[in-house]
Amino acid sequence: MNEQLLLKFKLPMLNNLQMIEDICYTGYMKTGRKFSVIFNGSKGYLSNIEITCEGFQTVGDNVICIENQRTKKGGLKSKMVSIYHSNENGVRIDM
Repeated sequence: MNEQLLLKFKLPMLNNLQMIEDICYTGYMKTGRKFSVIFNGSKGYLSNIEITCEGFQTVGDNVICIENQRTKKGGLKSKMVSIYHSNENGVRIDM
């Protein structure tokens, strides 16, 4: 598998609209495929963020479960997020 690191950032940066744009832009520039960032909610709360691109995508490897990444004060934990891409599996997120 020929996997390429696209971006690396701290999880709280997802609160910034510029970071969302950077994911889409950098993903496209490095792979030539359109990227999407999808926010999913449940019961009034943001539950996960899914990052996808055109082409084949392994289900589940591309999701950040926000429910498990909250601090006691409700913010996002300061974890590193790495976004990878391969033609075989699509987007993969490592935290």
